[in-house]
Amino acid sequence: MYRKIKGWAIPSLCVLVSLMFGPSSAAAQGGGLKLFGAYGSISGGDLYDGLKGPIDYYKQLFDSAGFGLSGDFKSFRSSWEAGGDFIFYFTPVMGVGFGASYLQTLPAKTSLTITDPPHPDATMDLAPKVTVIPVRASLYASVPMAAGLNLSFHAGVSYYFAKAEFTWRLEQTPSFQQLVVKAKGQGVGFHGGLGLEFKFSPSAALVLEAAGRVARISGFTGDAAATSSGGGSSSISGTLYYLKYDYGLLGIHPEVGISETEPSDPHYSDVREAVVDLSGFSLRAGFLFRF
Repeated sequence: MYRKIKGWAIPSLCVLVSLMFGPSSAAAQGGGLKLFGAYGSISGGDLYDGLKGPIDYYKQLFDSAGFGLSGDFKSFRSSWEAGGDFIFYFTPVMGVGFGASYLQTLPAKTSLTITDPPHPDATMDLAPKVTVIPVRASLYASVPMAAGLNLSFHAGVSYYFAKAEFTWRLEQTPSFQQLVVKAKGQGVGFHGGLGLEFKFSPSAALVLEAAGRVARISGFTGDAAATSSGGGSSSISGTLYYLKYDYGLLGIHPEVGISETEPSDPHYSDVREAVVDLSGFSLRAGFLFRF
């Protein structure tokens, strides 16, 4: 843009700087409260790959044995989010904000059923869920574009408190086996966004934004509990690990699970603490109240 439209970029930049740091910046400019809801996504990282891997393995296993298997892996990357930020303006258009939100992946249950030969009661289910509480600090800018319309920017750093959980259930009525895994982790990430503010009064505006985050968190710890219809049960506490298992002719498939120590086996490769990738995008709608 700067090269194609000579003589325009620098004056506009000067205007922008004067708006942000002009004479009025010496005095406080009040505060604001932004509330929003969002639909978005997370990448999932090792958690996503490690849960998809066993589904791919079982599909290959049943196919090679001559059994039909209906169903497929359901992605759990879609999410919803709700949150808010308190913003302290130090110029009419610049401010710093502090806030938090709650993010959760949408329900995505994978269900596989043996169809050939028919075993209508034989199923394998996987139900994963990720919940996240980001606590953030941001730099905000809200630049007037037209009467009643501002262009807004925000960027900053967040600290993420995350929980990953999933349930495996193998069932052929009346028998079943079930494994429930729950693990927690936390870490630092970054966020930013671009949006429009449609002012319907001097102190209130409708806000529409596109936002993104970069956050890869490892070191998840938690518990795995196994139960069965026969009354047996067991549990283990440890770290959430990712690995790749070599099934020979059926290929190499990633897996994820809880272990007290780093897993070690001749069939394992790429063993490491699982990285839950919370990076993703969201579309937000909300309201900004200035006071």
